Amino acid sequence: MIFKSGEIYFENGARNGYLVVEDGRIADYLPADAVVDSFVDYSGYRIIPGIIDTHNHGTRGYGVFSIGDADPEEEVRGFLKGCAADGVTGVFPTAAPAMCQHVAKVALEQPDGARILGIHSEGPYLNRVGENGIPTNPPIVDMEVIKQIYEDSAGFLKLMAIAPEIEGSQQAIDFLLERGVVLSFAHSNCNYEEAMQAFANGLSVSTHTGNVMSGIHHRNMGGLGACLLNEKVFCEVICDGLHINPVMLELMFRIKERSRWFMISDSSEAAGAPEGTYKFGEFKVIVDSQGFCKTDTGRLMGSTKSVLFGISVLADRLHIPLEEILRMSSLNAARFYGFGTQKGSIAIGKDADLVVIDDQYEVVDTYVEGRKVYDSRKEKGFFKQDYISKFKAD
Repeated sequence: MIFKSGEIYFENGARNGYLVVEDGRIADYLPADAVVDSFVDYSGYRIIPGIIDTHNHGTRGYGVFSIGDADPEEEVRGFLKGCAADGVTGVFPTAAPAMCQHVAKVALEQPDGARILGIHSEGPYLNRVGENGIPTNPPIVDMEVIKQIYEDSAGFLKLMAIAPEIEGSQQAIDFLLERGVVLSFAHSNCNYEEAMQAFANGLSVSTHTGNVMSGIHHRNMGGLGACLLNEKVFCEVICDGLHINPVMLELMFRIKERSRWFMISDSSEAAGAPEGTYKFGEFKVIVDSQGFCKTDTGRLMGSTKSVLFGISVLADRLHIPLEEILRMSSLNAARFYGFGTQKGSIAIGKDADLVVIDDQYEVVDTYVEGRKVYDSRKEKGFFKQDYISKFKAD
């Protein structure tokens, strides 16, 4: 299979020409003046590396953060298809403990959609820092719960987010580090010194940096300051322009080099839902006219925007060159989590994980290992059929 485009984004920038794919991998690049008889013509579109989203709870009506009355494995399959529709080719489903065994089972199937590269457990041992409507009463770490999550994940657990100030957290951190799991600083009220100590004790990633952590004050740098100034820490970041003000994003990127940022969605199953009010158990959630999601108390309820939307924010509002943004959306995470030789960029020998986008940063087609897993001409508007009728409250 050969693709033609005027903008094929390699690590060092865009090229005009042909991309040759064989046996699921990128086999060659041919210049625009090469004589090629048969090809898929993506002239007028851009071909970018498949997005790697290491923090994603759900999208397009499908979610992995709770078990409802839907078949859990079908829910995971739908979630992976939704990810592909968002331009994601590799994902860490950020799953509830009860969903981990189902995610692990589906991961072995390699279904139609994004590839599961690992499982991310955001919690369950998190602190709250006074968000609207959320009390601060962190639970004590139960090692039996930690061990069960690890066991249920069947070798796929790559990342666990934890608040290091919670009683018993260090035992959990040590247990998981011994088994090759990455630990992330998350939902924490640690001050600067405490956060720095947590990084010294084994945490190496910052969860949705700038959100749900103690912020920067001129007399106390807070957890956020520690995340930005510790050179060993890699930082997740939501770039939708709402969770972090774009000017703050610019400041954060100036402080910490871009090779240490992972763009994430942190999206929920409400991503892609039409405007309206939805009821999820005790929560009433409002999706506004811009597609952002808040509770009725005004608290941000995860995200409803994809990483690709974040790419558009960084390109159009911060004017960061696209090839630099694509490292933050794909390559940095691939390298950090150990699959950078196979995924994360367009390069000869790597998996043909490709996304074709238009000038509005909308997905045209998505390929995983050379196989088309999303076609916008046939599947545009992909969304879980019964989600709206089941959860819409107005």
